[in-house]
Amino acid sequence: MAPELRPDPSFRYFINDAQYDSTRLAGSRNSALAHVNLLASLTDLVTTTPPTLPWSGTFANGLYCGLFAGPTSIAYLFLWLAKLNPTFTVNGKTPAEYCAAYLALNQDSYGPEETQRSGCSLNHEFMCYNAVKACHTQDLSYVRAFADNIAKLTLRPAFIEVLFGRAGLLALMRTMKYFLPESAEILDPHITDVIEHCLSYDPWTFGVRPDYQKRYIGAAHGDIGIIANIALSNPAYAPRVQPRLERILDLQLPDGNWPACDDDDGDDSDDKQLVQFCHGAPGMIWCLVAMQPYFPALQDRIDAAVDKAKGIVWEKGMLQKEPCLCHGITGNALTLTEPQRSYFLQFATPEEVKSGLEEGRFEKSSDGSGLWWSEAGRAWGWMMVDYDAGGRGDSLRDIGFPGVTSP
Repeated sequence: MAPELRPDPSFRYFINDAQYDSTRLAGSRNSALAHVNLLASLTDLVTTTPPTLPWSGTFANGLYCGLFAGPTSIAYLFLWLAKLNPTFTVNGKTPAEYCAAYLALNQDSYGPEETQRSGCSLNHEFMCYNAVKACHTQDLSYVRAFADNIAKLTLRPAFIEVLFGRAGLLALMRTMKYFLPESAEILDPHITDVIEHCLSYDPWTFGVRPDYQKRYIGAAHGDIGIIANIALSNPAYAPRVQPRLERILDLQLPDGNWPACDDDDGDDSDDKQLVQFCHGAPGMIWCLVAMQPYFPALQDRIDAAVDKAKGIVWEKGMLQKEPCLCHGITGNALTLTEPQRSYFLQFATPEEVKSGLEEGRFEKSSDGSGLWWSEAGRAWGWMMVDYDAGGRGDSLRDIGFPGVTSP
């Protein structure tokens, strides 16, 4: 049983009593239970949102949204689990079998065109489906379908950020190369073209309305996610984006957080208080750790920034939103080291999430199953903890955030 949670007066996060009393850290090492929690989370996932039609996902009335939410996002989780632990079974089925099942839910009814809502990458069902299908089947025809559609995605060429824009295409192509190395011959020219397209825009801005654009700097919609995907996709471009990265490091606030935007209007909004993946210190940590090897001149600055950022995550990162990767305890916990990470994760176990939602401690997400906002993301987190607990490597670098910093 996790300790009682006390809301901060801001109602953004719960007060972390362990920062004042280190004895609370004793016995909170959830890494030892990672395998158990992973199985429980996956069992809940396939039970509440099974790979069947009609699709029972709750986000946007069941709309498929690539790696963000929907069956393809769940297939991506099982794709990775099949690589990391292929003999793992849930209700008698392997991860590979679940991956195939979640890729067989009429995804081909989503066309290749870009829409106002889909963007062109991680939220675009056609692009994500073909990328994940290529990885699962090892079939280059899906790689070609993906590549052939890139030039047709011209509705919003100024969308550069990760979730809706060109940087997300880099992440999808990088994943295909990782799982299907022979796809490099097809994809490498497109990676170069997309990077050059991204670099042709300065500054990078994002906003659904053309007349209201913001210079976001966070992982989901801003500079750090774009910089990371350029460097991870082709390290030869790291020197080209290093000045932008130095600017991000300069913007770190005294408390270790970052503002949501790099704007010239002096805006002093409460966006500076966001401590989550999409905006703020957690997303910065995910990206900085993943791309650090490609910026040798900035090694010490990145280390210092990450250490400072962990302080604000530890202080204000136990968010009241439903635990998830994007803006919840799970994603924030994974940026911390032990025993702080396990202290956070005791509030995000399958049992605690269920009781927290039933009793109103957590603010329920609008998505009940997908990878960024809900159960599949929590399972992704336990998969990472299980990987680290087994001594197989550093999950922040070897696995990363799905669709952003994952290889």
